[in-house]
Parts: sequence; structure tokens; C-alpha cells
Amino acid sequence: MSMAVIAWGAAALVYGLFLVWYLPFGRRISPAETDRVMAAIEAQGLEPERVLALRRFFEEDTGRSFVMVNLLQLNEPKAAARRSLGTYERRFMGRLIRMAGFPLFAGRALSVLNVDQWGIEADGWDAAALVRYRCRRDLARMVIDSLQGDTRVYKHAALLRTFAFPVSPLISTGGPCLIVGLTLALIAAVVQIVSA
Repeated sequence: MSMAVIAWGAAALVYGLFLVWYLPFGRRISPAETDRVMAAIEAQGLEPERVLALRRFFEEDTGRSFVMVNLLQLNEPKAAARRSLGTYERRFMGRLIRMAGFPLFAGRALSVLNVDQWGIEADGWDAAALVRYRCRRDLARMVIDSLQGDTRVYKHAALLRTFAFPVSPLISTGGPCLIVGLTLALIAAVVQIVSA
């Protein structure tokens, strides 16, 4: 068997395994899982309309991936808050990455005041992040996990307030499927050229 065949076969195998991990494959949340996560959420004492909106979000599951938009304002002192946030993120992201979720973007605010706002008083954000979730079922698991143990303690120690809402991407200029596929194809092509 030639080195080129081995290289392209290995690239195809690795890409296939990546897709099995990355793609949602219609992993919709079941009614029992919805009830379980909603029981955990309701125990937190959220407003009834927010609980209802979250239940609708889980019940209307499309089985597709989505992005959570997060705005964060840190507690004072900021240095201690950043340390607490770092601890929370390491614990949270470690579990999320195993479920093909990860930050698409994270950054610190360049201004204390918003450049533009209309119909809302919401200045003072310190950071923003876009986090990819493979499916709503994974989010439900992350919610339940984050309510157990001391992980959430670090989040509360870090944040004065936060604002998060899910979005379904309409436009994408690429993404991991394209990047991983092109990278593996490039490696296989280089191996084929070198071994020729």
C-alpha cells in the first residue's frame, strides 16, 4: 500500500471521527431531560416568565448547534474577579469541550460606555464572549453540571452581572469543519508529495 493511500485514508478517518464528535446529528433533548433541567432551573428561583421562556427554548429544540452570546461585568476588585472567572471557565470549558462546545470569540471591552444603545440602559460591560454549543441537550447537561458542586460559586464571585442569549447562526464565513478538513487535506497532500 502506498504512502499516499495511507495518508489520505488516515485523513479521511480522522475527519470522520471529528465529524462524529462535532456535529449534533439531531441530538434533541428528550421530554424527560427537559423536565430534569427545568426542575434544576426552577430551584434557583428565577422569574416565572424566564422559566417559561427557557422551557419553550428546550421544548422547541431543532437538534442543531447554536451560539450563546455572553456579556459580562466583573465584580470589584477586578483582579480577584478575573481569577475567579478563570477558575470557573477552566471547569466549565473542560466539560463543554468534551461535548464539542467551545468559545468562538472572547474579548475585553475597550470602553466603559456602550458606543450605541437604544431603548436600554446597559453600560459597564467588561467582556463579551460567543460560545458554541453542539445542541440544546448539551446545554441542559452543562446547566445541571454547573449547579452541582462549587463551580457556580466561582461564577458568582467573578460576576456582578451577566447577560446571555442563544442565537442560531444565519451567516458563517467558515468554521471548524472547513478548517479541520482543509488542514487534514493539506497534511495528506504534503505526505503524498514527499513520499512520491
